[in-house]
Order: sequence, then structure tokens, then C-alpha cells
Amino acid sequence: MIKKTKILLFIVVLLSAVSCVTTKQLNYFQKSGMGIPDYTDSVGFQEYRLQKGDYLYIKVYAVKKDEMELLNDGQNRDFSNANDAVSRLFLYLIEEDGYFEYPYIGQVYALGRSTREVKYEMEMQLRDFLTHFSVDVKLANRTFSIITDNKSQRVQIPAEKLTVFQALAMSGDLSQYSDRSKIKLVRQTESGTIVKTFDVRPKSIIDSEFYYIQPNDVLYVQHTFAKHTGIDHITTAISATLGTASLGVIIYVVGKRIYDAKPKPTTTEP
Repeated sequence: MIKKTKILLFIVVLLSAVSCVTTKQLNYFQKSGMGIPDYTDSVGFQEYRLQKGDYLYIKVYAVKKDEMELLNDGQNRDFSNANDAVSRLFLYLIEEDGYFEYPYIGQVYALGRSTREVKYEMEMQLRDFLTHFSVDVKLANRTFSIITDNKSQRVQIPAEKLTVFQALAMSGDLSQYSDRSKIKLVRQTESGTIVKTFDVRPKSIIDSEFYYIQPNDVLYVQHTFAKHTGIDHITTAISATLGTASLGVIIYVVGKRIYDAKPKPTTTEP
């Protein structure tokens, strides 16, 4: 019985140690090594390439007010957000063939291009009948989504560049139960959907392929084993271990007393 109690105690201690959340599991900008990967390849920021189904906000600024109102459909406010149906009435959808239709120009090819390249293309074509003007082209559906152990949300991207740490901060950061070592990145590309797994803890993630978040990205963060056990600190683990061991000892003592108190059958010799 004593041997079984020791085995039980060892298992409880082992599970408690595994269940604890340590600083190594939580901290960012750690040095590589000892379970922390090294992302040595430097990629840098890459402009987002437009895809089928993207919405573009386009506004022409001209010296002549009548020309500007004509090309802008008389809109008097910023419809650069594609989250509601009203805004989409003033946006331009990139169709399956990669084109969108713009007044007085006709079809403009946008698939695989950056918004900057589309801007230059439109300015070249509008020069035939406009003078002293400029074109503003924005991606309207500039959002990313994040799914964690305790929340799911879609967040608007406020600037051209957004790092993974800024994305986490905008979403309220990860909880202590989030597994930072196996974050899945779901990204739409011209060739289809790709899924990559990365560790956000190493310092070397800066300027790696996982450092910048692109529009329409999805970050999926699964929870750690501590979420199931409810043990997140070493003190909690010790308390749980001692409590389990004490309960086992009490059950053993009570059981032994009950067994000893029972009348023993007597045997008579023939």
C-alpha cells in the first residue's frame, strides 16, 4: 500500500509540474535555444498584393470641383471601410477575372498588384481628360482575425505596416493559457490558402516571414495543458499535490481502521 501511495504521489507531482505556466512559456523577445526556435531568415515588409474579392476605396482629388464630384459619385465622406453594405456601394470590387470597373476608364486590372501600382495605373489613364489631379487608392477590407482560448475577434488594420506584436496588443494580448509556441497563421495567396505554424516568443522573429500581419490573415492560438488542469503557478501545483496526497493518506488510514475493527472469523480445529 505504501508503494502504491508513493507511485500515486509521483504521478501527481509530475502532472502538476507539467501543468504549471512558466515565464519561458509567456515572455516575448527571448534568446533562441532550449526550446526557443531561431528565425534567421530576414524577409522584411512586403506590400500586400490585391486578391479576388478585395474592395477598393478610390477617390480623385482635382482642382475643378465638378470633375472631382463627378468621378467620386458625389460622396462627401470616407467610405474606406468595407464592413457594412452601405459603404460597399461606394467601393470597387475586384472580380474573378482580376479587374474592377471604373467610370470613364473602364476595366482596370488589379489582381496581384499593390494599391500603389493601381494608383499609378489610374493616374496614367485619367490624364487623357483631367489636369491637376491625384488619385487615392486604399484597400477597404484591411482587417485580420484572431482566435484564442478565450476570445475571437476581427480587428481593423490602422496602418500599412502591422507587426505581430501590434496585432496581439490590439486584440488585448494572449492569456496565460495561450500556447505561444504553436500559433497558426492562415493566409490567403494567389495560389490558395496556406497555413503556417510559428513561435512568437523568440527575439529573432523580428523581420522574419511571421513578423508582419497582412490583411485577411487569421491567427489561431490554441490553449496549453494548464487550461485543463487549472494549475498555472508552482504554488498552486504544490497545494494540489499536498491536498491529493493528504486525501490519499486519510482514505488509507480510515480504511485500515475500518478493516482492523471488523471482527475476525475464528477457526476451530476438527
